[in-house]
Formats: sequence, structure tokens, C-alpha cells
Amino acid sequence: MFVGLATSCGPQLIDEPIEAPSIAAPVDLAPAKAASAPPGALYREDVNATVEEGLGYFLQRVSVEAQVEDGHFEGFRIVDLEPPDFWQSVDLRPGDVVLQVNGMPIERDIDAYQAFVALKSAPALKVSYVRSGVRHELAYAIVDRTPKPAAKPGAPAAVPAKAPAPAPAAQQKPSSSG
Repeated sequence: MFVGLATSCGPQLIDEPIEAPSIAAPVDLAPAKAASAPPGALYREDVNATVEEGLGYFLQRVSVEAQVEDGHFEGFRIVDLEPPDFWQSVDLRPGDVVLQVNGMPIERDIDAYQAFVALKSAPALKVSYVRSGVRHELAYAIVDRTPKPAAKPGAPAAVPAKAPAPAPAAQQKPSSSG
């Protein structure tokens, strides 16, 4: 979940709530008839499409505010999650404080952006957060929608095509002078 990425650049903390959806919840960009990802997983195609849409697209489903303790940034406190049915299968709720995404900090705009873009090649999405003083982690594997076919048992392994043999070098005939 990327909370804390605002429209301004720089190392400033965000003082006002911003709207931000979470890729921690499966983002279904396919037609409604498409199957949703298996429990605990997100489809690679959906993750990549969300990243390609950009942060503006992403920052629409969660209101957050900076959580600062004793002058130090702790994370982003979730203020509101909309729409509720989008968040139904995700164990995040208002009051949770998001600390990191995939082990990356999210304090500065650039940090959150880098964590967001890194999802295009990440094998999973992991969101570290605190609820009522207890640290938790959401984890979603990022999987292909259509698994690559496995080799059938007993089937011969694929053999790479052989390169064509080089053409024989032109032979010179000895000249006969006589």
C-alpha cells in the first residue's frame, strides 16, 4: 500500500489526508467476468497495469495522514477506506499505521514512488503496518494469470534447434602452368 505520496516533491511530510488506493487489494482491471486472483495473490498483469496507470490512478481509495511520534515520522495512519467492498478481503482498517512496502520506506514522496514502481518486478507485495501497537504484515504473491505450462512427465525435454552448419570454405584449385 502506498500511502504518503503527495503531488508535491521533496522530503516533506504530508500534513493533510490524501486519497490513495492500495494495490494490497486485488485491482481488477479486466472485464467483470474475469476470474479474480487466488487468495493471497495478485495477478502480475493487474499490478503492472496499475503501476503503468501511474500514482494519480493509484491514490484514490484510501485517506491517510502522517503519523508522527515525538517529532519522528512513524508511518501513515489510515483515516478512511473507500469503497468498503473494495477493501473487504484486505486486513487493513482505519487507525492502522502503514510503515513500509516490500521493506522499503515510504516517508518521502520519492520513497513511496520507488516502492510503487518496484512492484513491476517484485515477486510479492508486503505491507508492514501497526494496529493497536502490534506490528503486522500483509503479504500477496504476484503471479501470472495464466501459469506457464509444465513439461509432461515422461515427455522428452525440449531440444534447442541446431544452428546450421557453416558452409564449406571455397577450395582453390591449384593452377596448372605448363
